[in-house]
Amino acid sequence: MKTQSLCDLAEALAAAKDPFAPFESYLQARGGCGFFYGFTAIASDLLQLSYTDGVHYRHNYCREWEDAVGAESLIDNDYSVEAMDRGARMVEWMPSSDYGSFLESLTPKQRHQFEIESDLGMTYGASLLLDGHRLGFSGIGIWFETQPSPEAFQREWARFGSELTAASNLLDAAVRGARPNLLVRLSPREIDCLSWLAQGLRPSEICWRLGISEKTFEKHIASAKGKLKARTRDQALAKAVLLHLLPL
Repeated sequence: MKTQSLCDLAEALAAAKDPFAPFESYLQARGGCGFFYGFTAIASDLLQLSYTDGVHYRHNYCREWEDAVGAESLIDNDYSVEAMDRGARMVEWMPSSDYGSFLESLTPKQRHQFEIESDLGMTYGASLLLDGHRLGFSGIGIWFETQPSPEAFQREWARFGSELTAASNLLDAAVRGARPNLLVRLSPREIDCLSWLAQGLRPSEICWRLGISEKTFEKHIASAKGKLKARTRDQALAKAVLLHLLPL
């Protein structure tokens, strides 16, 4: 079977209703088992919120992982996410040398999560800081098939790593760049309310245009704030604009 090219993947990502599906197929053809992709509207969110709370994400890791780590703290204690937050471009999950020093460098909570993932076979992989966003943050973790040694994984990464890095950036462009609402999930009414606010209308004017009560308007805004991980109406509006969620 002919292996899909990056050009084919770019076309598939642009055309797919769910761009994660062609990306998953591309990943699996190169030895990948799963991914965790996420982005923020502004990187400074990660200074104020936990990683799990601050990131809009999608993953296809096993259900056992989510149950064991906990849905409320999926990436809070992931050492590779912390490393990327500090600017690391690529982090290997299993070091090829000095394993003892690596474990000693982890906090107790990070070590606990690392042990959970190792028990589930999530030992080999790489986390990548993705390109293209001046204010925001995008990253992906790629879980690879079990390898006999860290050196064997490095050989596999030398073979496929550049392709998977390029594919991950294509996914990022297709999702965060072109269709961020796939993960944010603002409703049409929430987008309407924020769009009219962005154009300078008062809430009472927006309610009149949309034929809704002020109580309903406030309900839509509160829901949008939660989805955008915003503390105020102004912050929600700013994030919606930064993510190009509004038809302005």
